[in-house]
Amino acid sequence: MKKILLAGYYGFGNLGDEAILEMTLKQILEITDRKNIVVLSGNKEITSKKYNIDTIDRYNVLSIIHKLRNADALVFGGGSLLQDITSKRSIYYYLFLIRLAKLMSNKIIMLSQGIGPLINKNSKNAVKNTLKLVDYITVRDKHSMELLEEMGLDRNKVFLSIDPVINLRAGENFVNKTGGRKKVCFSLRNWKNTDVSNKISKIAKKLIENNIDCYFIPFYYNEDLELIDQVENHLGEKAVYYKERLTTNEAFDIIKSMDVLVGVRLHSLIFAASANVPFVAVSYDHKVDHFVNSVNMKVSSSIDNIDENLLYDEIIEKIKNEDIEKKNLYDNVSKLRELIKVNYQILKEI
Repeated sequence: MKKILLAGYYGFGNLGDEAILEMTLKQILEITDRKNIVVLSGNKEITSKKYNIDTIDRYNVLSIIHKLRNADALVFGGGSLLQDITSKRSIYYYLFLIRLAKLMSNKIIMLSQGIGPLINKNSKNAVKNTLKLVDYITVRDKHSMELLEEMGLDRNKVFLSIDPVINLRAGENFVNKTGGRKKVCFSLRNWKNTDVSNKISKIAKKLIENNIDCYFIPFYYNEDLELIDQVENHLGEKAVYYKERLTTNEAFDIIKSMDVLVGVRLHSLIFAASANVPFVAVSYDHKVDHFVNSVNMKVSSSIDNIDENLLYDEIIEKIKNEDIEKKNLYDNVSKLRELIKVNYQILKEI
């Protein structure tokens, strides 16, 4: 059985990345046993306990070298690992892992990657030169594939896939709600100097005045809780605020009970799509645009230019046309789910 070291942005409490880990493990367990998988984590104890898997500290280079010596492959499980817009250090961490694995004669497979943005010329060159060492890459959107083609990567190594979280609880029967007040869930994030909490609070207040319940959920607990507190200062007890650390299943259960999700966080939108809940997207990054486009929808606005009236009207429109929205979303998500099969096919090549 193949031995695999699995890398990504795991163990930091970001629900999106934890969902990626959960779904990637499910894929890898198709080709090997749990005892042959080791996960690099920012909090190895929590990750080990949560997924019943062996882990090592992602910053412990000696442990990483030891594991790579005894592994068959280094697998990256998905996400926006190769970008320099939010961090210029993390990109070199992942590139270092690739080069280290190649020295140890490991196969290197990158699954469901979102490539870029790459702002810095040096980091772009580093990505270009290092990715030539990778055996296979699947990307989660056509834009990432185009970027890799521009870099001159071998087309026989690059395949179009999708974020594995689109398969989260796939096959579950979601029963449409009947009666009761309509419910809208918000997943927010701060971005530079945008006044997100103030603008969203005004929209939520208007919804509440029209007898629509509003809920606020943190996807990256360490960052999003502050925003939720700000919204609560505006709305008080008129809305519902989730302030505890949620598991992926808890967050999914909350979202699937909603009529509409308004999301800034990419994976809140993917959770909604997987749960067949119509969503309204506010974009802070091209990765949001790419996903929304993949289900034949358009973003409502960018995070630095939120039109409160337009966003409100779009939420109401989704509620009024809920059955049609759900049918269209279901059809488009079903097509996307076919793309994840390439990940399984490549893992079998290890």
